[in-house]
Formats: sequence, structure tokens, C-alpha cells
Amino acid sequence: MTNFKPVFIAFSFILLSGIVRGAVEKREYDITVAGINIGEMVATRETHDDNLTYYSLKSKVSFWFFIRVNVEYSVASVYHKNHLISSTVNTTSNRGNFISTIQWDKDHYNVHVEGYKYKNEVAIGDTIVYNSARMYFEYPTVNSAVLADNYGLMVSTENLQKDVYAVTVEGNRNRFFFHRGKVIRAVMHHPIKNFEVTYKP
Repeated sequence: MTNFKPVFIAFSFILLSGIVRGAVEKREYDITVAGINIGEMVATRETHDDNLTYYSLKSKVSFWFFIRVNVEYSVASVYHKNHLISSTVNTTSNRGNFISTIQWDKDHYNVHVEGYKYKNEVAIGDTIVYNSARMYFEYPTVNSAVLADNYGLMVSTENLQKDVYAVTVEGNRNRFFFHRGKVIRAVMHHPIKNFEVTYKP
């Protein structure tokens, strides 16, 4: 009679290895303006045993700004250990659709950013270790630079007090509130609408 026990153990090990390799953490948030819910966001971190980590943000909002504005926004970034390899931003709205990329190329990042009334193609020479998607899962290093993916710009972080950090992008100061190293609330300033992002336990 064939002994299936070794085969079963080997197969179980493969399955367990796959689970470890693709461990996923997901965090869900409400997006509000003046206390009114306008949409939701999901932040995801997926770790692999090949030293690759995938971070993503996906949001969908609908609000009134003279006309009804519908926006779907996503950030997908890949790290090798602590080194950002690529980040892609997709924006779909009734004001236009935009795709932006930041891609590592030997010793610099190629930047191709296109947004609503905004473009940037200035390369980044420094290694990027932190971006907007990663921020939802880890404290930023004090006074370190963080990539504002949708602008293709490196901006500094400021530790305002315990568990509260500020990031200023193009004159807009955003505040992030942490609990145990992860964002539970963000107050975002935007040229069109200021809004808040709040974690849903």
C-alpha cells in the first residue's frame, strides 16, 4: 500500500509556505468631509519571503463641488527590503483619467506624474524608503523624507507630538495620527476639498 503520509506532509508544507509568502494585512477607512461620509479607502500590505513587500491604497469618493465629482484613486507600490522599486498612481474621475509612475532605474527614479492641472517629470536621485502607502502601516522616521506619490515629490515629515506626524505637500499640511505604529486618522488638506480618513476597527 502506498504511504501517503510523507506526500501529505510535503503538500501541507507547501501550502503553509504560500500563506507565509503572501501574508496580507488590510485596513479599512471611512473618508468624510465636515462629518459627512463621502467614500471609503482600503490600505493593504502584502509581504513575501523573497524580500518583496507590496503596499496599496484604493479609494472611491463622491462629493458635490459645484457639480457632482466622482473619483477613484489608487496607489500600488513595490519594495525590495527597504528600497522602493516602483509606485503607480491611477486616478479615474469625471474630470479626467490620469496615470503616474515612479520607477527605479539603476541609480535614480524616473518620474512621470500627470494629474489634474499638474505635471512633473523631474527625476529623483535619492533612494526612497518611505511613501504614502507605507505610512498607513509604519511610523515614518523622524525628519525623514517621504514620497508624495501623486506629485512625484520627496517631502519631509514632522513629529508634532507622540503618535502625530505632519507632512506638507505643495503648501497643504496633512496630519497623521497613529496607534501602535499604524494610522488611525488622517486630516488631509486639498485644493478642492479638505477631508478626513478614519480607521474602521
